[in-house]
Amino acid sequence: MDITFHENECRICSLHSPENFALLRCIALNALERESSFRRSIRQKSRRVAMNDDYMLFVLAATLSNSVPLP
Repeated sequence: MDITFHENECRICSLHSPENFALLRCIALNALERESSFRRSIRQKSRRVAMNDDYMLFVLAATLSNSVPLP
């Protein structure tokens, strides 16, 4: 995860912030891995998500549609 999101360079260090952002990074990584229409590396997918709002919505929709419903 450090290679993709440069986690070691993050300067967040107060209270529960490091744990919270680590969880957000994990969720983002899982969402990018689940999306399969754009077959590129995680780094390329994350850059495309950052620059293209339509693709970001597509990744989020793909993540939600593949999730297991809660009981």
